[in-house]
Amino acid sequence: MKALVTGANGFLGRHVVDALVRQGVEVRAMVRAAASTENLPPSVEVFRADLRTSPDLVSAFQDVDVLIHLAAVVSGGEDAQFQGTVVGTERLLAAMSKSSCRRIILCSSFSVYDYGKAGKTLNEESPLHDVRDVYSRGGYTVSKWWQERVTRRISEQNGWDLVILRPGFIWGRNQAYLAALGQRIKNVHVVIGPGARIPMTHVENCADVFAKAAIDERARGKILNIVDGPGERIWSFLGDYMQRTNQPGWRVPVPYAATLAAVKLASKTVFRHATKVPGLLNPQGIESRFMPLHFDNTKLRETLDWSPPLNYQQCLDKTYGPKA
Repeated sequence: MKALVTGANGFLGRHVVDALVRQGVEVRAMVRAAASTENLPPSVEVFRADLRTSPDLVSAFQDVDVLIHLAAVVSGGEDAQFQGTVVGTERLLAAMSKSSCRRIILCSSFSVYDYGKAGKTLNEESPLHDVRDVYSRGGYTVSKWWQERVTRRISEQNGWDLVILRPGFIWGRNQAYLAALGQRIKNVHVVIGPGARIPMTHVENCADVFAKAAIDERARGKILNIVDGPGERIWSFLGDYMQRTNQPGWRVPVPYAATLAAVKLASKTVFRHATKVPGLLNPQGIESRFMPLHFDNTKLRETLDWSPPLNYQQCLDKTYGPKA
């Protein structure tokens, strides 16, 4: 089997490449022209291209059996994110339609879910944002929502085998301070809803799912959420972060319900005429980061017989080094 991996030199991408190589899969890694490839295994074939501008993307699919599409623009303005993520995906899939490749593993996101309508448990059956309210969210949410929508439509038109994987918060070395931890002001961490759990997956565990989904026919046509388990509580995970990084500071707990009520009031008064407000001043932004929910990976476990290769303590050691 040969896999084409976009975003192969990114935080998740390089771990997905490693996981595929361990499974005996040949890998062609798509990276931008100036991107470093020193973290990729020597056996990997490098294909340099920019999804937004490169004229020849068709040749990237030569002899490829499966596309693992991880590439997304996560910084910059909203227009740049949409152009890089959504338009780039349209160009990539247009090239795929001219090849013999018929299988896609798409990296989506928990951000496509409407947390406010999830009830008590968020799983694959939970409602997504509808088109009327998605534009009130940030550029990342808008671009990932449209990327999934576009990929579904093009896959259906071409009769492709589409697998959608939706990771929660991906963490690991050099990327452990998650958005769900609250607001940091110098040495003070304002922790909203400290008892809530974080829908999290360590980057190596997450990459293992992508590799399995690429080679296992049981994933065909499935939508699977990727979380390692019920998740650590915000308060305790932040405590581990502060201890393992030797960063002094204070954790200040703030009730979730009171925070959400205050933000909802502000949205109806102070910001009632605003079309865009920062995430911490947007009710849906508060819900998607701090709402106390149960996060379920039953479908993932049952579909692929999967369990996380690394437990939480091993993930901490992988992220920060062994505890002194």
